[in-house]
Amino acid sequence: MKNILKLAFGTALFFSAWASAHADLTSSSPKDGATLSQPPTEITMSFSGDVRLAKVMLHSDDGKMHPLDFSMNMTPKVAYEIAVKNKLAPRGYTVYWTAMGGDSHKISGDFSFEVK
Repeated sequence: MKNILKLAFGTALFFSAWASAHADLTSSSPKDGATLSQPPTEITMSFSGDVRLAKVMLHSDDGKMHPLDFSMNMTPKVAYEIAVKNKLAPRGYTVYWTAMGGDSHKISGDFSFEVK
């Protein structure tokens, strides 16, 4: 019984350390679901650990892609600031992103906002 408890405890420690190694998006600006009175000139993204942000795309709800001033940086960072190249018109937008975490796992996600 004692060995089973040791094994269970060791397994729990291993998986909790493994799970915490994954970086996640912790905040963004604009925030997911935000309604803005002025279009953003920059998109910021913060992560729970260092990541290499590989791809960031901005799409409007009318299906158009909007240019961002983003080029992949091989140096992992916790936060990224990405300039929006053109003024955004009033409508909904979604930011799609892909990154490589410090543990070499690919992570991705999206967040949306609206410009009124």
